[in-house]
Amino acid sequence: MNTRTLAIIFSVLVLLFGLNLFFRGHRQSSYDPTISAVDSAKVDHIKFISGGEKSEEFELKKTGDTWEAIQGTKKIPAPARNVNGVIQQLADLNAQRLLTNDPLKYAEYEITDQQASRVIVWEGSKQVADLWIGGFKFDQAARSASSYVRVAKKPEVYLVDGFVSMSLKQRFGNYRDKKLVKVTADDLNKIEWVNAAGKKQSIEKDGMKWNYAGMEAVDTTKMKTYLAGLTNSQGSEFSDLTSTDGLSLLEKVSLYGNNMTEPTVISAYTNSGGAKPFLINSSVNPDGIFISDTIGIYKQIFGDLRQFWPNGK
Repeated sequence: MNTRTLAIIFSVLVLLFGLNLFFRGHRQSSYDPTISAVDSAKVDHIKFISGGEKSEEFELKKTGDTWEAIQGTKKIPAPARNVNGVIQQLADLNAQRLLTNDPLKYAEYEITDQQASRVIVWEGSKQVADLWIGGFKFDQAARSASSYVRVAKKPEVYLVDGFVSMSLKQRFGNYRDKKLVKVTADDLNKIEWVNAAGKKQSIEKDGMKWNYAGMEAVDTTKMKTYLAGLTNSQGSEFSDLTSTDGLSLLEKVSLYGNNMTEPTVISAYTNSGGAKPFLINSSVNPDGIFISDTIGIYKQIFGDLRQFWPNGK
């Protein structure tokens, strides 16, 4: 085979290789990277359907300038900053790259119909987005995260930069009031504990010091730590119960102080049949009944208070 023939064959191979790269690159870049581009000023209704074993649905609806979170008959105000954060995420959601369009691979990305969560968005009566949100990956070296997203009724799964999988997997509890105490530690001047049998213990503030039963001084540093935990205590797991009627009271703590028209009463009840033993409810947040184990908010409010009793009980 002469040199001229070899040169022709080589040129043809180079051409074929170049064409292959061109068309392959063209196929990979031909998708539209825009996954969602809603008008943030017009969005007035968002529906969330969570995936997994504990699936739930709830909606965010706007009336005038006010947003509400709605689940069944429950309606609560939704902070505008929380809603706006979701909308901004949806307003400019772009893909980094296409991962697959094969449904058999969905499970790898936690984006099957059973695994993924769903977000549906309306502007008035017009549905403008319907997304399935899957899992995410975190690159420890680069300290960056990516999420898996697909558009409803389309097979493609996309890689999206950031914690979209976390920020768009919303639950109704995200919008509920979780606070148990709504005064500062400096406002408090008396804490009274009572158990189901009527036994009482109390700590009162005198100047800058706290005294047990009005007489015996308690450790100032320990008291400061307890008050910080108490006034910042928040529930995390809501019970499905809507009332404490019929529950068995174990103990309660009453908080007295300045800038309070009435004491804040926090009660602990038996969580009959539950994996965690306590139900906690506060008079300043009567709609919130929280489940707690022995090291959760129960310990913050009741368990840690016992260190100030002479016998620790």
